Amino acid sequence: MEKKPKILIVCNYYLPGYKSGGGMRTIVNMVDRFHDQYDFFVITRDHDGRNNPEPYDNVKINDWNEIRNARVYYLSKENMRISKLRTLVQEVKPDVYYTNSFFATPAIFLVKLRKLRLIPQKNIVIAPCGELSDASLRFRAKKKKVFLNLAKLSGLYKNIIWKASSQLESDEIAEIKGSGGKIFIAPDLPPISLCDQYAPEKKPVKKSGAAKMIYLSRVCDKKNLDWLIDELRSIKGALQLDIVGPIDTPEYWKICEAAIKKLPPNINVEYRGSVAYELVGDLLLGYHFFVLPTFSENFGHVFLEAMAAGCPLVISDRTPWLNLEKKGVGWDIPLEDPDKWKSVIQECVDMEQDQFSVLSKQAREFVVEWLADDSVEKDTKQVLDEALPVTSTTAA
Repeated sequence: MEKKPKILIVCNYYLPGYKSGGGMRTIVNMVDRFHDQYDFFVITRDHDGRNNPEPYDNVKINDWNEIRNARVYYLSKENMRISKLRTLVQEVKPDVYYTNSFFATPAIFLVKLRKLRLIPQKNIVIAPCGELSDASLRFRAKKKKVFLNLAKLSGLYKNIIWKASSQLESDEIAEIKGSGGKIFIAPDLPPISLCDQYAPEKKPVKKSGAAKMIYLSRVCDKKNLDWLIDELRSIKGALQLDIVGPIDTPEYWKICEAAIKKLPPNINVEYRGSVAYELVGDLLLGYHFFVLPTFSENFGHVFLEAMAAGCPLVISDRTPWLNLEKKGVGWDIPLEDPDKWKSVIQECVDMEQDQFSVLSKQAREFVVEWLADDSVEKDTKQVLDEALPVTSTTAA
């Protein structure tokens, strides 16, 4: 039997975690979809998200674990060192290096080791996962600018293979990439199916004058939650907005809490904490609409998850998911047009059951059709095969 090529993935967070966002899900889905063609090894941190420093209690720390379709090594805080990463790379002897972050410490360690020729000179695939967007670079801007300048001067990112999830992200990468290398566009990989338990009768009844909306994402500046809350003040009727997701920055959440206290009694906003990934589908089934006024998303797994559960989207126009109203699956609205946001949210509240049923059904059908498109998987396979040594390339 022919030996499968080895791909070593270096990332901040991995399973059994669920609080770090869509970048991790892309890696999990890639491993699940391609484990029959490549052997995956993952090196990651021993905890779930930067605000959850407690190590996992259900995996071996500082050792290899069999996690679904990959071998995973969980580094303790003390072992998050460039020398330790080098030792592990030499142990695995991978054919390709892969990281789903540009700024994460383990990703930077990997690129430095390669630049200094302290590990074998294999190709590195970098998927920035939206970290190079203007909106992302605006947060902790000074520190990021210094690093980008030093990286460019030193040629740290010379001859890198880049995976962009959209043309927009490809343009962002082109602004900072070093000489050589290639940029490929491959949408982030979703699961093979989403919300298999969906049925129209599981959705809540939609009465005119009332709506249930869900914000399901990390709570941080980039997601623009405080702005949304402020815009809800003029909405008429009974609106329930539930906030679900980890609080990335407690200081920002205090701003959101202050905005919530200013809302009229007909608008009820509640924080519901985080939810494990396997429970997301059931959770989303209990809402009418999904809302996210994000400053930027390179992909947005949660949009597909929401539509798969029959939730039309109310999102900003700063994501790859555009022309939603024309497709009959929601709205993508400029943040520069707050009146349009208020008008659409009011329309959602006022909507009757018949109209909602049509939108909800169309949202579900859109995702089913999108997941059935085999080009989604082919694009990622092209990136992985491009990175492999010629003698290791897998069969198409």
